[in-house]
Amino acid sequence: MGTTFTKQLADGRTAHVTPALTAFGDVAYDAIDEDGRRIVSGWLQEATQRGVAPERRPAGCTHLIAGLSPLWFTAEEATELAALGEQAKAAFDASEEGQQLAAWREQQETNRREAIARTAVLRSPEGEALVRQRDRLLGSVEALLDAGAEQRARAHDDEGGDPGLYYRVQQPKTDGAVERAQAELDAFDAEHPEIVAALVAEQDAARDRFLDID
Repeated sequence: MGTTFTKQLADGRTAHVTPALTAFGDVAYDAIDEDGRRIVSGWLQEATQRGVAPERRPAGCTHLIAGLSPLWFTAEEATELAALGEQAKAAFDASEEGQQLAAWREQQETNRREAIARTAVLRSPEGEALVRQRDRLLGSVEALLDAGAEQRARAHDDEGGDPGLYYRVQQPKTDGAVERAQAELDAFDAEHPEIVAALVAEQDAARDRFLDID
């Protein structure tokens, strides 16, 4: 089997139709005449799929490549063209580029399934309530850490600071409060590992999307 289908047109030109793989590995077709001028490019489609009424089709034709000047084919010609397309598709799929595309599609499907799973966990009423609860616990830890840093800065201030008082009294109190708040957060995470895993995965996915755009 060759790689080009040849068809004599009513206006005397000869159409040379060749499969052309798209960037996503789908089969389209390019048709040029004997002088290399493009006739039409696009998908091979059934006339009924395009909604072309029988009376508007050339006699005996069932398929076309649509365009300003559509290129029509009989059922037998369409079968031959489809076979050429399958041959080109098989060669592409076996190539390094085709394998890279297949791996990319598999990763996209994995990402899609993981996004659906994260949504099921985080966007359900129960999940949203748990996420809010964790946000409050995490917020408490961060607020105490910020307060401790502010206390330490004031203690070392040249005007009115008292490092000794801070380290004897304030720091132990703050450290104890941070430990208790962190223990509550750790207990929540241990009880709801699915929430933590979904949040981490969502952050990773957002980072990956940013890196892809960047």
